[in-house]
Amino acid sequence: MKTSSSRFQEADEGNPLADIARGLLLLLVWIVRAPLLLILAFLEPFIRFVLMGTALLGVLTGFVYKASGVAPHFPFWQMLGFSLGCVCLLAAYHALLRFLAR
Repeated sequence: MKTSSSRFQEADEGNPLADIARGLLLLLVWIVRAPLLLILAFLEPFIRFVLMGTALLGVLTGFVYKASGVAPHFPFWQMLGFSLGCVCLLAAYHALLRFLAR
């Protein structure tokens, strides 16, 4: 009785067309991935500065307006949610960089 691993090994052996197709697919992925990674890595300091600056200013603005009482209906929780969203977006950007770099 053949195990599943031996069946897969037999299917992969001696099939040059499958090897060529796999190699072309890997080449295509590399051709798309490398420039994208280069561009995203180059923009990373700017993106980090903008997103973290926006998050910090959002939190500070929220607390200042909440404490001052100038605006009667200031959306405090929405402002904190927006700031948290900026931080989560930066984490997703870094996760994309790690995914492309592997």
